[in-house]
Amino acid sequence: MRILVTPHNHWVGYHVVTRLLDKGCQIEGIRDPRIDTGLEDFFGRNSNFQEIDQAASHYDLAIVIDDSETKNIKESAEKIFHIQTDTSLKIVPDNMNTSVISVPYLIGEGMEINETGLVMDGRLIPYTDKDWENNAIYITDFLNVLIQWIKMTHLPKLIEVTSVNNNLTNTKVEKKQVLLENRNINEAIKTIKAFNKRFL
Repeated sequence: MRILVTPHNHWVGYHVVTRLLDKGCQIEGIRDPRIDTGLEDFFGRNSNFQEIDQAASHYDLAIVIDDSETKNIKESAEKIFHIQTDTSLKIVPDNMNTSVISVPYLIGEGMEINETGLVMDGRLIPYTDKDWENNAIYITDFLNVLIQWIKMTHLPKLIEVTSVNNNLTNTKVEKKQVLLENRNINEAIKTIKAFNKRFL
């Protein structure tokens, strides 16, 4: 399977590419010059990964994260997953083969974090924030579901991913995907801190 990921140097892109490479996929990635994490060094030498400047002629799937450019992607991918983690963005599926996956409380290794909280959409969320704790979704648990969606032929245009701890409903969403196996957030925070301290 040939998949485009943009931007692959976003912390979410790093996790997506790593998981897809583990599955044996051929991955091409487009870098966002505004992001400087260095996470792409982890898979940069994998023979199944290639960094490119713009989308090529054909992909089975394109995975676009937040506000990454999609100009050439619509014509070159059979289907597109647009992962929206930034709540300040209002991404609308504008293509028959596009599904917007809204995951506003996604957390994982490589994201901006400090001793008091995590940075989301440019603002600090303290670890003591109970609303955040009920909504947070660990990247590994999200990827387990994403891999299943890749195998499916038809998906809704808009999917809201929510934690099993969140009882809120949104009637405007075509499909709500509740993650039933979302790991303990405090354990996830320890893992993220250890990773970031070691590699970033």
